[in-house]
Amino acid sequence: MSRRRKFFSLCAVALLLVEAGAAGDVGWDEHLARTFSNRLQEMDKELAVMGPQLEVLPRIPIDDQGGTGGYASIHSHAVPTRDSNCAVEVRWPATAMVDLVALVPARRYDARGLDAQYGMPDAFTVELINAKGEVLGRVARESKARSHPVRRGHPFVYQVSPPVAAAGLRITADLLYPDTDAEDRFVHAWAEVFAFENERNLTRGGEVRSLGGTTPPAPWHWHTAFLVDGQTPLGLPEIPAEDHRNIGWLSQGRTTASEAAALTVDLGESRAMDGVRLLPAKRPTSDLPSGFGFPRKLVISVADTNNPADRGKERVVCEHELSNPGHNPVVLPFAPCHGRYVRIEATELWKAFESYPAFFALSEVEVLAGDANLALGKAAYSPDGMPNIFATGGTYWSSAALTDGFGPDGRLVATREWLTQLDRRLQLETRRHALRLEAGHVVSQWRRAGLAGWTVLGLAGAFLLIALPIRYRIHAHRELLKVRERIASDLHDEVGSNLGSIQMFTDLAEGRSGPSDDLKRIQRIAAETVSAVRDIVWLLRPQGEHRIGTLEHLRETSSIMLESLDWKFTANEAAWLVELPEESTRHLFLFFREALHNIMRHARATQVEVRVEVTGSRFQLIISDNGVGIDPARLARPATLHALRQRAEALAAHLAIDSQPGAGTRLSLSIPIARKHLRKSRPAA
Repeated sequence: MSRRRKFFSLCAVALLLVEAGAAGDVGWDEHLARTFSNRLQEMDKELAVMGPQLEVLPRIPIDDQGGTGGYASIHSHAVPTRDSNCAVEVRWPATAMVDLVALVPARRYDARGLDAQYGMPDAFTVELINAKGEVLGRVARESKARSHPVRRGHPFVYQVSPPVAAAGLRITADLLYPDTDAEDRFVHAWAEVFAFENERNLTRGGEVRSLGGTTPPAPWHWHTAFLVDGQTPLGLPEIPAEDHRNIGWLSQGRTTASEAAALTVDLGESRAMDGVRLLPAKRPTSDLPSGFGFPRKLVISVADTNNPADRGKERVVCEHELSNPGHNPVVLPFAPCHGRYVRIEATELWKAFESYPAFFALSEVEVLAGDANLALGKAAYSPDGMPNIFATGGTYWSSAALTDGFGPDGRLVATREWLTQLDRRLQLETRRHALRLEAGHVVSQWRRAGLAGWTVLGLAGAFLLIALPIRYRIHAHRELLKVRERIASDLHDEVGSNLGSIQMFTDLAEGRSGPSDDLKRIQRIAAETVSAVRDIVWLLRPQGEHRIGTLEHLRETSSIMLESLDWKFTANEAAWLVELPEESTRHLFLFFREALHNIMRHARATQVEVRVEVTGSRFQLIISDNGVGIDPARLARPATLHALRQRAEALAAHLAIDSQPGAGTRLSLSIPIARKHLRKSRPAA
């Protein structure tokens, strides 16, 4: 490309940047990228198509949906050992063909807010097993599950193809996450486990076995049975649908909870049935608990007529005392029977507050024959008259809402379809997240290109503005080196001389009056201070051939600090040629001095060996002693050797600590080095 064409191209880029600044709706970098990048345009089209797809999929709620918490176990290790298993098994009565498995993460609300993945392992394995507990096949193996960018409580949904004849499943945690309330505890928790044979959930009411761990101290929230009770923290199985303002049915208010309320579903003809499914109403205000209006006790009866004169002649098919299910469906199975009218009578109503009336409220009633809902579109009656009652947001309570197939927020679907749709949302949100990251990368590239264009256009005018400050910085750097040299000389001549005099006088005093602990302490402190001053002087002096090398200084520091011990300092030939940058050298010496201080103060060692090696592109410093060592439990604490870990982190180095009580301690520091940090030859000793 000719110089003239390059000039006009840069001018065009500059003109676009000016236009983008004038537009004001998007950044200049994004405007530039959308103009020239075909890839960004393709991503915009894909994101536009993705929006309507997400609108028709169910969402993960962020508020408390009530119900049971699920299964949880407490462990002392993040990674299971031979003596501590970390697994949970769910078994069902008879072998069945499993074609889909789903795991719902547990939730916890505390002062920090919502933890939508409480106790979820960072790595785990899901396997199908037979009645003897033998593994039939692996369903999934997850790793880095908690680092997923958009999961936030989404269930894990796995298709099993081809289906497997199994009698149970096992979830084995391979890496647990620490409990936020205690650093030495690790939690394994799940809200609900599903295994489907077509539309039938095999795990419902199954046997749960916890393998390893202890039960957390909250039996009302965590229990093995809660893992298979059908209750999740994800709300009702609804998917968004057309505008639907019927949110459920609400009885007339009662003064006391013992005043019964009832409703009847007319199936139109006598039908065979084997259960009733009740879907709780949505709480009308945020200050009311989930499960608003769900009865505490109820009686379900079936009759062939609805004549008031025949009241009391119905066949009672089940009686239940119920706990609050929150925003979860409740299935009440009973022995198969026939009838046209299904009467549901709440003999003890919901009443959460003394000054608040008692109510019977539901969002939907389903009369079941297997998986089929016989009540869909049928009529519902109540002695209360069932008038329409207006609710918040333009919605209302209506008898028609009980059998219309809709919940308070959308169309009701089978649990399997609902879980599959939630998994579809997770896939789309994951793809959307990846596209947005890629779009940001594209915009960043064009931002750099735009800035490069401005830089080229402004180089000529900016030369003088840049050159003068550089010249000033060079001059200032020279002055700084002079100041550093002057400070180093003063420290060496004045402070070093005075410290040497202190050592000499303490030696003379010890010779006159004999050994003394105080004199020994003064001698030790003076010697350590002399060593520290030597390090400061050495670091302050500018680099040059007249200065001793890094290893020479490490060896001299060893001779001063380890004078009273049997010590040894060795290094290979390549190590003598290394000179690290000034900041890295400072951290290395501080690490070295801290390590020697620890040996002198705590190790009670008699022998110390310092070994320095350079292998490949790594500088390795190894310090070992024959002292008392460090207990493993104490070594595992973050505060133990905290200063050494900080220095290693500042050096971008790997620190390995090998210590056993009574067997001494070995520190191994591995620092990455570049070729430019090697001297051409070894300095003279």
